[in-house]
Formats: sequence, structure tokens, C-alpha cells
Amino acid sequence: MSLVNRFVLRVGTLLVVWSGVMAVACEAQDRAAAEAVPTRVIIRVVSRDAKVIGSGVGGALVRVVDAGTGEVLAEGAQRGGTGDTQLIMATAHSRGMSVYDTEGTAGFLAELQLTQPTVVNIEALGPLGYPQATHSAMKQMLVVPGKHVEGDGVILELHGYIVEILSPEPLTPVEESFRVTVRVRMMCGCPIAPRGMWNADNMEFVARLKADGAVVSTAPLRYAGETSMFTGDVSVPGAARDHDLTLEVLVSDPSTQNFGRHEIPLGG
Repeated sequence: MSLVNRFVLRVGTLLVVWSGVMAVACEAQDRAAAEAVPTRVIIRVVSRDAKVIGSGVGGALVRVVDAGTGEVLAEGAQRGGTGDTQLIMATAHSRGMSVYDTEGTAGFLAELQLTQPTVVNIEALGPLGYPQATHSAMKQMLVVPGKHVEGDGVILELHGYIVEILSPEPLTPVEESFRVTVRVRMMCGCPIAPRGMWNADNMEFVARLKADGAVVSTAPLRYAGETSMFTGDVSVPGAARDHDLTLEVLVSDPSTQNFGRHEIPLGG
């Protein structure tokens, strides 16, 4: 047999083998795809010591990731209402009791296609409507094909407060002193007031004036007579007026592990 014929035979053999390998691989992929089982997982992002983070504060971003491969299995926004206040905040909860699975309550339904038991990272970011308050949470768990997680579902809890400095506005020039007005709510948008369900008497509200990043003046903020509104007067030391000034408001309640912050630049 000539060299040319042997080469042609060799190439032909390799092509047959390669075709066989590809056929096996395609068959395996088709079989894996055919064996994927739809699996529903409801996820709810909630505010620590409060209600569900719903559309009123921008909702929350939810992502389900294969912990082994990093593949995003599902992603989307949690939308809807904050849930039943009485049921969530006032009713005694017995074991196995459904608290968040009520009509209209926000949640994100992840519809996964699983071929085998899979460890996933479930991540949440919110509230999306208030970047200064946005925090994240993550939970890792095993999900099994066809074993749906429904009802209250998987709960991810975000700590903090939505703090908004309403006045002064950013870059406002300040003199010897100025009035600060802020709105403070739970991460779900729920209202805060003295002796309220979310009790301002348990929280500390402080305004801090910074010059070049260093705190030069502090002042307590007090309830302004309107739900979620707090106010106080901040002094400006003379030596600070020629520096870059920023106003920071901190809200704290260590008993619930909730802390909130907002900061804006001021004018000279």
C-alpha cells in the first residue's frame, strides 16, 4: 500500500473515531437535558425585625448560583407587598406556621432545571430604591430535583435602616450652625415613631459633621412630630469652615442589630 493510501486510510479512521466521540457526547448532552427536572424555590427577602422588602422601596435583587460551578441558575427582582403586619409582627409564631405566604406578599420564584442534587448560593441585594441603604445577604443550601421549596420559602434577612437626609441638600453652604432633617424607616419602608410598632425610643439618632473626614461636631436628632421624621441642630466650628465638609447621620439599635447611615457633602 502506498504512503498516500495509508495516509488516507489513517485520516478516514480518525474521522470515524471523532464522529463516534461527538455522537456519544451529543447523546450524553441530550440525555442530561432530557433528565433536567423543574424545581421551584420561592425566596423572600425581609427586613430585620420588620416586614418583607417590597416594591414600595424598590424591591430586592435575587440570584441563585451553582456553588460548584458559579453558573447563575436564576436571577430576578423581588416585587410585591410587605406582607400582613399583624401576622408578621404581632401574632405568636408556632413551629411550621406560615408567616409570609399571604396574597400579594413579595417574593422571587426561582424556577431551576436540575439534573442532580445541587448546592446553591442564594444571594439578595436591597432595597434597590435606596442605594445608601442597600445591603446584601447570602444563604447556601442543597436543593434536590423536583423537591419544591414553597410556602414561606427561603428567607434572607437584611439588617439596617433607610436613612434619608432631607435637609440641608447636598453642597448647601453652612454657617455657624444649621438644621438637619432626616427620614428614617425600616428596610421594608415601615414607619418609625416613639412607642410605635417600630419604636424610636429604642433607637439612637445622631448627626455628625466631618471636616476632611474627621468628626468635628455631633448632635442628637429628635422626633419631629411626624412619623419617621427626626431633626436637630448641628454646630460648625470656626476652624472647620475652610475644609471639605460632609454631614453624616447614623441610626443605631444594637438590640435588633440594625444600623443605618447616610452621608452628603456640604458647601463651604
